Amino acid sequence: MNPCDFSKGKPQAVEVYLNHEAYLSKHSSKDTQKDPALVAPNADSDFEERRCAEHAELLDCYCQDDLACVCVMCSTVGSHKGHCIVTLKEENDKQRAILSQSMKSIQENKNTMTKALKHLQKSEDQIKNNKKTLTEQLTKLFQEIKSQVDQKEKQILGDIQSNEKKQLADVLALKKKVEGKRDVALHSFQELQMLSQQMDIFLFLKDFQMAQERIKKQNSSSESVEVLTVHLDQSIIQEVRGHTEVYISNLHNLMQVVHGKIINQTQWCRAIPAAEFSLDDVACEVFPSPPSPQTRKTSGPN
Repeated sequence: MNPCDFSKGKPQAVEVYLNHEAYLSKHSSKDTQKDPALVAPNADSDFEERRCAEHAELLDCYCQDDLACVCVMCSTVGSHKGHCIVTLKEENDKQRAILSQSMKSIQENKNTMTKALKHLQKSEDQIKNNKKTLTEQLTKLFQEIKSQVDQKEKQILGDIQSNEKKQLADVLALKKKVEGKRDVALHSFQELQMLSQQMDIFLFLKDFQMAQERIKKQNSSSESVEVLTVHLDQSIIQEVRGHTEVYISNLHNLMQVVHGKIINQTQWCRAIPAAEFSLDDVACEVFPSPPSPQTRKTSGPN
């Protein structure tokens, strides 16, 4: 180790520099020692974790084969010799590029969930409008022949209300499910957004690997409901008015047609996820050319 310029020629260990602010202040202010500059250890992290357990050197390199931070000795004579070794900054740039792509994909998923919720709200409104329209038409008809069809009126309206309740319950359950996925996507986005502000390279690489595993397990697919407009045809209403007595005996059969429309007014469909992605694919896209065998043997920090 070269003698310290501020220690009157006496060699000092790296640990001594890092534990004395006087050394840090002098090293940081001296132009000739800007590369690399000495930085005080992060108070929230253990400095021992940043040193190689085998060689006691700083972990300032990254092994892409083993996905681990290593020291220079590991890459030249240690267990990582011959592996693809890059500097921490190079790996940091690569992972942050993947981070950017991940945030973009999650943002697209969040936007998809928002659009799906708007469509579900429209479906919910249509079910209510269908119920309102049918109730108005049938109530007017039943008022004209109330003495004869009072019991049928209650039955039909009851069926409409029951179907509305069941179908709305299904839609509301789906809304809750999609809202949950949207909230997960929002939480993941916020988490990655905070991680993007992490300037500590070591902590970033450590936390981002865990975040990647959580993102892979998320289900970003969404479902929607298509609700058909349902109403009574005017021809049916006129037929009922013109043949009241006949209609009374046939009312049950005629209302079965309407009943079938109400039951089948919801057409369920599963939308294709807008932004399903693999973080491995993102990495290949950002860094498409892997190092050659010759490069893998010779690569390492300058």
